[in-house]
Amino acid sequence: MRSLEGRRMTPLLPRVPLAVFFGGMLMAACGVPILILQLAHGLALPAAGIAAMGGACVAALGTYLLQRWVVRPLKDAVLVIRAASDGELDGRVEQAHLREIEGISQAFNRMAESVQEAADSLTYRAFHDSLTGLPNRALFLSTFTRALAGTEHANRVAIMFLDVDRFKYLNDSLGHGVGDQLLSVFSQRLVSAAEGQMVARLGGDEFTVLVQSSNAQATAMRIAERVLYSLRRPFSLSGQEMFVSSSIGIAVSTAADRTSGELLRKADIALYRAKAEGRSRFVLFTEELDRTPTERFDLDNALRRSVERDELLLHYQPLVDLRTGDICGTEALLRWNHPHRGILSPATFISIAEETGEIVRIGQWVLEESCRHAVEFQRLRPSYPLTLCVNISAAEFRQHDLPRRIAEILEETGLPARQLKLELTESVLIHDIPSTLDMLGELRDLGVGLAIDDFGTGYSSLSYLQRLPVDTLKVDRSFIARLGVDATSGPVLRAIVEMGNALNMNVIAEGIENQWQWDYLADIGCRQGQGHFFRPPLEAREFADLLASHRPIQTIRPRRLPRPA
Repeated sequence: MRSLEGRRMTPLLPRVPLAVFFGGMLMAACGVPILILQLAHGLALPAAGIAAMGGACVAALGTYLLQRWVVRPLKDAVLVIRAASDGELDGRVEQAHLREIEGISQAFNRMAESVQEAADSLTYRAFHDSLTGLPNRALFLSTFTRALAGTEHANRVAIMFLDVDRFKYLNDSLGHGVGDQLLSVFSQRLVSAAEGQMVARLGGDEFTVLVQSSNAQATAMRIAERVLYSLRRPFSLSGQEMFVSSSIGIAVSTAADRTSGELLRKADIALYRAKAEGRSRFVLFTEELDRTPTERFDLDNALRRSVERDELLLHYQPLVDLRTGDICGTEALLRWNHPHRGILSPATFISIAEETGEIVRIGQWVLEESCRHAVEFQRLRPSYPLTLCVNISAAEFRQHDLPRRIAEILEETGLPARQLKLELTESVLIHDIPSTLDMLGELRDLGVGLAIDDFGTGYSSLSYLQRLPVDTLKVDRSFIARLGVDATSGPVLRAIVEMGNALNMNVIAEGIENQWQWDYLADIGCRQGQGHFFRPPLEAREFADLLASHRPIQTIRPRRLPRPA
């Protein structure tokens, strides 16, 4: 016997003929009006006719609803799915009326949105640098090519190619983590200085700026100046403060040659020239620079024979006591008397010598020749010991027998070790600190002086400065040049001088060009200086004549400046 609950669960619909069921439903819509019409006109319609009429109406209505609520949404969904399979992920299935179809639509839409987000993420990562968030090489080249193709006139597109000076030394010495931090902050300053132009990271420490304007050359040069200015502020990375510079090469599109590959090549040549000229500057490509590869080959061949042909020579720039104006020493500066091109500065050939390894042999000659000259100079000032400053390259510093060779040169020439001061850049000193400390210890044991050259342009850090057995800081000329122009240069110089004095180091200012700079530096406690205001680099004979005069550089100095606040 069936229970009551069982009877309640028995469906009623199967017991009723479909025609009667839908006919009953239809009576509300059309059957009742028909009966009314029948009564009004005295017509008599059989019940079977009414049922047949209702069935037809129901069939038509069912077909319409099936088409609208089921078939059409499914067809639309199929079309959207086909489009999605072809890569068009922006389509969506419209909301359906039936619950099951609506569920399918919602599920597909969620899937499409998820796939679209993943595709967008993959696209972004494919065209952007993961460290800096900047456009990468692929996106840059694509944009660069389109920019050139859409330009009908010259000087509408320029490319700036730049990198971080001496980045490899920083990365190797302080670790890749600090290097990544530097690149991230560097990229931010680059974007801020780029005036809305496209900035991209090509890889490593190489960056580009794509300049598009009516006068691309002027815009690129202005941006380059802004970049260099922004780098004057120190970088604070992992608790260390350091100064970083950049070299920049600029190439501008021309009517004759506007391919992306050619412009990149020209910008690279200009960048190389910027580094050869001393770094921390920009160079605009000219057709003259395009002859550089051939010239470098010729210079390389000639440089290898320069020592044997007695083509190298030394010039000497006076080192002046800023308190008295007396000459207290000199810096030996290398020159090359090229048989066809005349006197060449180190900026022209030192990079070639470093690449070929010829710098070690040239450096040996510089030490020998300068020490012999220093002994002759000292005879002209027997009562006043003169300091000889000689630059040591990274390649020379890494020669294990450097202390032995220096000891032999001092013994051969008779120059007291205390009168020789070796100048090394910060980048050389912080490379492989343990080995650096060992080498500096051996040199110090010889009794020679040790100086950090171009101080402030490298990776200045008090932590390593306290560890290195150096006795002299040579402040880079860029700080002196900005005196009176940049409001921050004075306080920075004062801080360097006070730090040097506190560490019992001698501070030498490079690049003094006028009396005002001299007075200012002397007033803040800087002891020594050099620059064209005193004398430009002189030939050995000219420097000897200057010493023989026994006169200070300037006997009467104007009124001292008030001590800066």
